[in-house]
Amino acid sequence: MFEAIFKVFIFVLLGYIIKKINIFPNKIIKWFDFTSFNILLPLALIAYFWQIKFPDINAFHLLLSFFGSGILIFTLGFFISNKFLCLKTDDSALFGLGSCFGNTVALGIPLVYSILGPINSLPYMILVFFHGFIHFTYTTIIIEAYRNRKNVYFLIVLKTIYGLFKNIVLFGMFIGIFLNFSAIKAPELILNLLDPFTKFALPTVLVSLGFGLASFKLYKNLKTALILTILKNVLHPCIAFILSKFILEMSSLLVFIVTIAAALPSGSQSYYFSYRYNSLQNVISANIVLSTFISFFTISILLMIFGY
Repeated sequence: MFEAIFKVFIFVLLGYIIKKINIFPNKIIKWFDFTSFNILLPLALIAYFWQIKFPDINAFHLLLSFFGSGILIFTLGFFISNKFLCLKTDDSALFGLGSCFGNTVALGIPLVYSILGPINSLPYMILVFFHGFIHFTYTTIIIEAYRNRKNVYFLIVLKTIYGLFKNIVLFGMFIGIFLNFSAIKAPELILNLLDPFTKFALPTVLVSLGFGLASFKLYKNLKTALILTILKNVLHPCIAFILSKFILEMSSLLVFIVTIAAALPSGSQSYYFSYRYNSLQNVISANIVLSTFISFFTISILLMIFGY
C-alpha cells in the first residue's frame, strides 16, 4: 500500500517541480487548474456517486467523530493563538481553521480512493461533502461577529452556505447523489463517456495541488506554522482515533477513514480564507507547505499501524 501513497505524492511533487522551474506559462497552469477542478473532478464525482451502492453505516457517529475532533482541535488552536501568541479573535479563528481544516479534496480523494477502492471510500466522501459546510460556517460567524458586530448571524450563515453551493466539486457530488437516489439507471453510453474523465481526474488534481503548493512560501513564520502542523498532522488524527475507536466503538473501516481524514494536511482553502480576510496569510501558506510535506511521513506511519 506504500506504492499507493507514493504514487499520490509523486504527482504532487511533479506539479510542484513544474511550477517552480517555470516550464509552462501561467496561462497554461491556470487552464490546467481550471480543467482539473471544474471539469474533470466534478464529472468523475458525478459518475462515482451515480453508480455507487450506499452502505448501511452509522452516519451520525461518522460525522460526530470526525467533526467533533475537528472542532476540539479548532478550539485548542484558537486558545493557543489567542492566549500565547496574542492574536486577535478574528486571527485566532483563522489559526483554528488552519489547525483543523484538511485537504480532503485535492489530496484526500485520490489518496483514500487508491487505498480503499471505490466502494469502501464512500464514508470518506460523506465527510468531504460536509467538510466545508461545517468548518467554514462557524469560522465565518466568529470572524464576521468580531469585525462586523451589527451583522445578523442568520444572514452570515446564509451567505456562507450560498458561497459553498457555488463550489463546483460539491455540486458534482450533489448531482451524482441526486441521480443515485432518483433510481435513474446510468446509461452505458454516458458511463463510457465519463470513464476517461474518471481516470484522468485524480492525477490531474494532484498535479494541480503541486502547482498550488509551489506558490506558497515556507520560510516565513516557520515556527508558528510548525504549531499548526503539529495540531493538524498529529493531534487531530489522535483525537479522531480515540473518539471513533474507544468512545463511539465504530467499525475498523470507519475508524481508519476518520483517522486518515483527520491526518490529511492543511487544506489550501484555509489560505483563501486568510486572503479573503487579509489575516495570517504568511503563517497559513507556510503551514500548508510544511503540513503537506510532513503528511507523507505521518500518513505512512498510520498505514503501517492500521495494517495497510
